[in-house]
Amino acid sequence: MIWGTIIAAYLFLAGLSAGAYLTSSYVARKYPEAKAVRITGRIISPVLMAIGLLLLILDAEAGLKHPLRFIYLFTNFNSVMTIGTYFISFFMLAAAYTALMEILKKETNKYVEYAGMLFAVATAIYTGFLIGVVAAVPIWNTAILPILFVVSAMSTGIAGTMLVASFYDSKAVHRMLGVKKIHLGLLSAEVFLIFTMFLVTSYSNESAAESVATLVSGEYSTIFWIGLILVGLVLPIAVESFELYNDKKMKETEAGIMMAAAGQGGIAGTLVTESSVLVGGFILRFLLLAAAVPVPFL
Repeated sequence: MIWGTIIAAYLFLAGLSAGAYLTSSYVARKYPEAKAVRITGRIISPVLMAIGLLLLILDAEAGLKHPLRFIYLFTNFNSVMTIGTYFISFFMLAAAYTALMEILKKETNKYVEYAGMLFAVATAIYTGFLIGVVAAVPIWNTAILPILFVVSAMSTGIAGTMLVASFYDSKAVHRMLGVKKIHLGLLSAEVFLIFTMFLVTSYSNESAAESVATLVSGEYSTIFWIGLILVGLVLPIAVESFELYNDKKMKETEAGIMMAAAGQGGIAGTLVTESSVLVGGFILRFLLLAAAVPVPFL
């Protein structure tokens, strides 16, 4: 493994943090009555980002043994990591400010929030570019990877926000059909992107083909098919689809309309869906790091 599990966790938490911030901003505009969901997304966003950065610092190769590397991160403008460091720094400031305003129950400056949304997207993209610029690893060095990481960041951000918020206001979570539809679209897009990336990269060279084979039929095939595809993607897609279909059928009856308006519905589907998505989001990043096969130097 070129980079370890800690880096996989860092990439996962950074994407999740960005996705949670964007989810809360969307909910604030689309569902202003869902205060619990909005507040949840805004508070967990900087917390998750801070945990991810702490993991990065504690990782021996990331700078614990070489603390001066962090100063270099802010000065080497030819490096993707330097650009990403600024993205994350600005995003962290905006996210922390937004969370503080929620805690103090004060109105958030809209320009700061807009800047936070911009840097949240930049942070999600950066998590893909961070490993995507490594030309020596073909499975990483593809234009599809940053797109995949952005989609996954949005998906896990929705999942994390909804999962936590469901313990405070399950009715509001159940009523947010627009978010559920977006989530279903993101999960479906993730499946498409994963297999498209595998198909494209597997024909590029022998190292790329070896990486893909390791995932689909080799050492990591069990965790790939069961952990990522089945649990992390197929299961939440099936549950989300069933809930949307069931909600449509409910609205065709008078009793169902009253239940939908009241936000009544089981929370089990939400817990299963969102937990599965979070598990799949981490596994995705872990597998991409674990299965990396560099091009051999002659």
